[in-house]
Amino acid sequence: MWTQRAARARFLAGRYAASREVLIFYAGLAEWQGRVARKVTAVDDLDKIFPSLLDLVAQTGPALLREAAGTLRADHRQKLLEDYWERRVPAAPLDFFARAALQPYAGSLPANRECPWCSLPPQAGALLPQGEGLALELVCALCLRRRPFPRARCPGCNESTEAKLPGFSTPEFAHLRLQACDTCQGYFQLVDLSRDPSALPEVDELAGLPLDLWAAEQGYHKLQRDLAGI
Repeated sequence: MWTQRAARARFLAGRYAASREVLIFYAGLAEWQGRVARKVTAVDDLDKIFPSLLDLVAQTGPALLREAAGTLRADHRQKLLEDYWERRVPAAPLDFFARAALQPYAGSLPANRECPWCSLPPQAGALLPQGEGLALELVCALCLRRRPFPRARCPGCNESTEAKLPGFSTPEFAHLRLQACDTCQGYFQLVDLSRDPSALPEVDELAGLPLDLWAAEQGYHKLQRDLAGI
């Protein structure tokens, strides 16, 4: 799956110039996650892979992450990982390093065991054809697995009044749309698989960076930041 995510990111980088830099970096990150996934069987193993993550960021990461990587002392890394796993989120951009390292482990958990983040607001949503309409599945921000969720409810605050749950879209991103909530002012991106069955929500939402910037200008905040820090 990590290989598919990397390939999808590179494909989208060729389509969406405004998001190209983020997508190319994510492609390299997904390939790294695929390589280290086989080496991690417990949270305690994650500190062993941290040096290679720092090397990747130093070589290809954006300036903000390169600077942050230089501040991560070895004796702080394990606590960073443990805090994030326990849903104690460090300040940006350090949260990137924790999530990037934890995702391969969280994604390898048995299907009958949820990761600690599965019940929290999602990274993105997937719209799938169901009967004559579309069903919604939320994508966990850590393990990246999906779970069904009612379409007419905000996953941030459970608001269910239709008039308070506006949606926004643009022809430039035909298979992406924003689902917002005027009660909590949160939003997340929806990836419509009926329009593009090859889409991967956790990757395609990175391509929607201009949508994220527009939402921020309107006063909304993303329910969960992505690995680009948006």
